[in-house]
Amino acid sequence: MWDVMFDTRNVQRVIVGGLQLMRLDVKLSNSARILAVSLFAYIVLDVLLTPPAHLETRPVAQVTAVGFVTLGLLFAGLALAVVALVMLFRRSPRAATVAIVGAVLILPAVAAEQTGHFSSVRPPTAIEVIELVQVVVAFVVIGSALRTVRQA
Repeated sequence: MWDVMFDTRNVQRVIVGGLQLMRLDVKLSNSARILAVSLFAYIVLDVLLTPPAHLETRPVAQVTAVGFVTLGLLFAGLALAVVALVMLFRRSPRAATVAIVGAVLILPAVAAEQTGHFSSVRPPTAIEVIELVQVVVAFVVIGSALRTVRQA
């Protein structure tokens, strides 16, 4: 599995599997630090939902039109989460707003999945669990982003 470690004093280092991914000498407020960690978790969970992570085993031919639309929203949310994380470390005042929009975009995909409109084949258990965890993380992102906006 992935070994993820954060140096939470100044969010200076993110270490995944022994590799240092980034070194940032940026001092963030507590709410911005929570937002950064939750955005990183959101990005990791979103990547785990993609076929290259080998957890998604359903054939693409079984995905419905609604599924393709929600898949587009899922990838748009991933892109916005990455942009929001970069903006947060550059101290942009719009980072929290972008994070909220990115986090909200997972909700239609999970709703389509849970109602059976995403695919004609049931999702693997791992995908269902990751989606539900990602919804919780999305609400943490939204809450911490709102708190960051209020403190600014």
